[in-house]
Amino acid sequence: MIVEIAQAVEFLGRLLSARVDANTLNSFKQNLTNILHVRFDGHWDTQRPYAGNGYRALSSFNDVLDPVLIEAAKLSKLSPTTLYSCIPRDFVLWIDPYTVSYRVGDHGNIMTLFEDRSRGRITFRLDANSPAVTSIHEIVDLRSPTSPPLLAQVSQQLQPQQEVPLFQFLAARAPVRISPPPSPEGKKGCGQLVMAN
Repeated sequence: MIVEIAQAVEFLGRLLSARVDANTLNSFKQNLTNILHVRFDGHWDTQRPYAGNGYRALSSFNDVLDPVLIEAAKLSKLSPTTLYSCIPRDFVLWIDPYTVSYRVGDHGNIMTLFEDRSRGRITFRLDANSPAVTSIHEIVDLRSPTSPPLLAQVSQQLQPQQEVPLFQFLAARAPVRISPPPSPEGKKGCGQLVMAN
């Protein structure tokens, strides 16, 4: 849940970064993160990731901003009008276990911001300090005639990996500009970014 919320908040922060000063933006991101953690508590099922995804979605439809975004803006002393002008029209952001995605417009494509593709895979690491395991051969029988290439592959995978800070991937990025697809009726701005004032 921490990574998914961080990805969503960072994306929304990039939408706002062109019009909001750094201190207000950081306050908004921190407040939104806190609100989402409280809101998602009890509504985050990794076994059924799409159950309750409507509850976890943040949206802006029919010129109405999501109450969660408005609450975070008020706590940050960010004008809801400024927030409204930065969020695309007919926008929805889904924050689900293992994935964060968004859509602009009723007929727009769903764009994935984050996806954890490792779910469901079984991985193991040989703990060199564990007294119970003294060699890889105790875990996997690699003594067949065809084992040397396999042993080399497994040995390379079991090398100690460098620790990477959890949020290192959230480096500062350029602001995001989103253009919604043209509407079927041709009445919603002809495919250009439409911002309400």
